[in-house]
Amino acid sequence: MPISLTHIALHVKDLDACIDFYQTYAGLGIVHQRESHGKRIVWLAEPGKESDFILVILPGGPGRNQPDNDFSHRGVALESPAAG
Repeated sequence: MPISLTHIALHVKDLDACIDFYQTYAGLGIVHQRESHGKRIVWLAEPGKESDFILVILPGGPGRNQPDNDFSHRGVALESPAAG
């Protein structure tokens, strides 16, 4: 198997809101979820691309105020600018 990026795992402040965002705006679906240490962990992926790349989201992110000069982000392609 060639070397490739398979997943990224992120802690999020609001798990359900994050799932809703990625389902609504990125078309991702839940491909797996489990409970670990009393917390729900969710795997999301594009339909048909589940073996290519997974977004793993975990509850318990601290939240943060992003400074104006911090351009950290994840890009999501939409059908049109109006779709956002």
